[in-house]
Amino acid sequence: MLQNTPDKIWLFDYDLTLYGAEERCVIESLDHRISLFVQKTVGTDFETAHKIRTDYLEQFGTTLAGLMARNNVDPDVFFDFIHEPEYLIYPKKAPEKKKLLQSLSGRRYVFTNGRHDWSEAGMAHMEIDGEIDGVFDLKQLGWEGKPHASAYSKMERWVSEKGSNIVLLEDSLRNLKPAHDRGWTTVYVNPAPETPEWVDYHIPHLMNLPDILSPSM
Repeated sequence: MLQNTPDKIWLFDYDLTLYGAEERCVIESLDHRISLFVQKTVGTDFETAHKIRTDYLEQFGTTLAGLMARNNVDPDVFFDFIHEPEYLIYPKKAPEKKKLLQSLSGRRYVFTNGRHDWSEAGMAHMEIDGEIDGVFDLKQLGWEGKPHASAYSKMERWVSEKGSNIVLLEDSLRNLKPAHDRGWTTVYVNPAPETPEWVDYHIPHLMNLPDILSPSM
């Protein structure tokens, strides 16, 4: 079982981790804006832009990294466009998640490949923002996020004064593997039926986290 102790550093991915697959419409609203930005930047039709977006995501780790490498895109211009609130959907109010986060000992942070304003707005809608000690976003990471090794080493430096017992909760195996390789505790938050043996814990949803916490805490 996972010990809920004061030395823990809890790192939460935002999309499809702090909110679940039942609210996939949230990330889909953002993905639509990303595809529109690719369409605008490359000058192609929407279907081709969608394919370019997913190809960049697979090849570079994030769509933005591909746009920066291939299309010389300014990352803040990219995020200003995709984060226009009137086009986006945000997660619902989640008092049960607030109670869950309050039950965790140690520090709680968001570790995201997005710019901080996206996760901050979403957490404010869920009313859990007061339970998170900070957001470490792609801009702070020098625009090179998960799964690049530099993102994890920077996180370790930033949280070293708070503790070294790091737990990463993440819906992407690709982003969990470097954390495992560094000795972090990995929690795969995904309804997928199977998981690699190197994953420490697997839960279908964030609200299942108490199922793997030590009952003694």
